[in-house]
Order: sequence, then structure tokens, then C-alpha cells
Amino acid sequence: MFARYLPIAFALALPLPLTSAPAAAQSAAPVALAACDSDALCGRVPRPVGLYVRAVEEDGRYLALEDGSLWEVEISDRATTAAWASDDFVNLTWILAPRGDFEYLLTRVGDVEQKAAARLAGRRPGPSGQE
Repeated sequence: MFARYLPIAFALALPLPLTSAPAAAQSAAPVALAACDSDALCGRVPRPVGLYVRAVEEDGRYLALEDGSLWEVEISDRATTAAWASDDFVNLTWILAPRGDFEYLLTRVGDVEQKAAARLAGRRPGPSGQE
């Protein structure tokens, strides 16, 4: 029985080589990052993290946010979003297990947190009329 465990014990007793990468691979050169400041959907979490609701349309089917984005709400969450009003603040997060192509979670912040699955349906001009 001890013979079965001997190869494992022998392998654990071997010293592991501790080598480091060459110094050239660890240069202090700046890394070029993609600019995500102007795109609300850059990366896994939309930026900015939260926005104000500008309008609720078609009994909660669509939400227009202050940045000009128009979001379609998943059908099971439309009764929730129908009660939302303009000037409500919503957080935008990425759903790790999306419902079909509804990949974002809109969370209304207030006395009671209300959540709705949504997808980006389009864009409208912002408050200043610019695209």
C-alpha cells in the first residue's frame, strides 16, 4: 500500500526551480490602454455606473436614460419599470447569467431596490441635441 504513495512523496520532495523572467520582459514602458471614457458600453460594466431616467415609454417596455441610450426591458420586468419615473437614478451592471440577449441589469436606487433585465435598443440625441 505504501508503494502507491511513494512516487507522489518523491515528486513533492523535489526542489522547484525558481527562475524569473528576463529583465527585458519586465520593462517599465507604459502600457497603451483603450480609451473607454466616451463609450458607455466599453468593457464588461457600462460606464458611467449609473444614470438618471429621462423617460419611461410604452408601459415600462423602454427606458430612455440621460445619456441618450434607449433600453428595452425584458417582458417579466416591465411591470416593475412601468412604475419608474423620470429623474429616478438607476445603476447599470452586467448580468453574469443573462436572460437571452438581455445582458444588463438596471437597478433603481431608492427606499426599495428594484431590478430589471434590459438590453440596449438604440441611442437618441442627448439633452444638448448632440449625438
